[in-house]
Amino acid sequence: MAYRATVRTDIDPQPRSPDVAPYRVPPMEPASFTDLEEQVIALARTDRLGSIEKPGRLERMVTKLFGLNSERRALADPRLETLRRAIVVAHHRHHLPDMQAAELREAGFSVAQIRAIETKALSA
Repeated sequence: MAYRATVRTDIDPQPRSPDVAPYRVPPMEPASFTDLEEQVIALARTDRLGSIEKPGRLERMVTKLFGLNSERRALADPRLETLRRAIVVAHHRHHLPDMQAAELREAGFSVAQIRAIETKALSA
């Protein structure tokens, strides 16, 4: 086996001095939400999964036939709407998909907040 003959033995590992601490991951900051975000989280847990999708052809026909009001209104603030959609999806699918987590990150939520959002959505 030719590859075994090419092992380098001239590498001298430098011993670590006792005063140098190994690298540690810094602790994550605690996740905090505003009162408005907490209200959105609480309300989104009661929304159904269909509230984030466009109505289908059959649903549009039935609502028009019976004169029902089926307008699905998004929240005015895009950041809060992203939060609501993520909570609804996580609550009904029992996990937070990567796409929703990426949207939350783009909306300005921290990693700690995204983890808290996932646990809040799944705990209810």
